[in-house]
Amino acid sequence: MKETFAEFENILKLEDSILDQLSDKQALLRASVTEKNWEKLTDVVSQINSVSDSFMEVDKKREDIQDKLSVKDLRPYFDQLGKLRTKLLKCKVENKALGKYVNITKNFVQGVIDNALPQSGNRVYSSKGIIVQPQPQSLVVNQLF
Repeated sequence: MKETFAEFENILKLEDSILDQLSDKQALLRASVTEKNWEKLTDVVSQINSVSDSFMEVDKKREDIQDKLSVKDLRPYFDQLGKLRTKLLKCKVENKALGKYVNITKNFVQGVIDNALPQSGNRVYSSKGIIVQPQPQSLVVNQLF
């Protein structure tokens, strides 16, 4: 049983370390998006995927061990488990914030495109009923000097 507790403690420490790494990578991800550094973004996304995969592996082991322990056995680890939960929530909030930023930016760009080329979203059919790519109308920009 001592081996189980030692393994459980090691897993909790490892999860804590992985969540710290994930938090750092999320900060890099946010910076890449706001700076529009697409090369760095793809690199950071692959790093986040790797860290997430390792966390899932370790978390599965933790769950397996935790299922074997009673609530009484887990009581000394409640603080550590609470800290892990807090870090997970922090990561989740960061993901939501970044998702909202990306959606707002996407909607803004889509609005600009729709206003500049309003017919681009409409389907155009030929006389035979075949969908034809709509051709944008010519735009004339008057420039005053």
